[in-house]
Amino acid sequence: MPSQPRMLGLVVALTLLVSGGVLATGQYYRLSGYESTTATVERAQVQPQYADGVDSADVATTADQGVQQPEFGLRDVVYRPNVTYTYSVDGERYTGENVASGTDIVTDNRSDAAAFLPVGRAGATTTVYYDPAEPADAHLLRRYSFFPGGLLLVAGLLVLTDTLTPSLRVVRFLTEKVPFATLERVPAVERTALTDPSDDPTAVLDSLRTWEGREPPIRGGASPAVWVLCYLLIADLAIVYFALSSRPYDLWALVPVVAVATGFMRLAFQRLEP
Repeated sequence: MPSQPRMLGLVVALTLLVSGGVLATGQYYRLSGYESTTATVERAQVQPQYADGVDSADVATTADQGVQQPEFGLRDVVYRPNVTYTYSVDGERYTGENVASGTDIVTDNRSDAAAFLPVGRAGATTTVYYDPAEPADAHLLRRYSFFPGGLLLVAGLLVLTDTLTPSLRVVRFLTEKVPFATLERVPAVERTALTDPSDDPTAVLDSLRTWEGREPPIRGGASPAVWVLCYLLIADLAIVYFALSSRPYDLWALVPVVAVATGFMRLAFQRLEP
């Protein structure tokens, strides 16, 4: 039977994986269920927003114009695509302003904001995606959010791999945060070395080995291979996200990239150790 820390790690890992999978799958099926139709663009501008909160249409520009700075010379300007479009569903006319699904698009680079405009002029047509159950809910770019579903999947893979291998770094951290002493009051739960210390040093060490688990499910030369598999699965999560989502990408999607790079560097360093 697995030791208590490994049991805790398995519970946490499965909870993270299941919750992350439900959130990510739900988001995908919700957005993929949107239907498409043709919309007419009524306005396509890059809207500056200045440091003091001014968001003036007087300084808005179209995609092919330069930025018109106001006379009062405010600094720290950011830009957002400002689009209005109309479309019809079942004979009813709707007006939309959402460029991408999810959060609003704000950037400090005007060219980046202009790149999100579906067209550079009013009167052109473009494709709009709308919720068939609520046609007023529409957007032009099918953008997915990596947070929180993707992050929960990444965390679940890391905790699961840590639980199955000898390191137990994440699991040790979790056990430090969980009051295992309260488990003594639960029927059929044995007292542990952490809650029932003995005066015999040998007995304490033996009990601690039992607590930490002498025989992890995966050990020896197979452990690095399991970590490599974990990093490859995390990389696959990032690849799938970038393949499915439209720009602007969720910056949280960079977390698995950093995790994979750090993990492979750690494995390489361990191989170089004498």
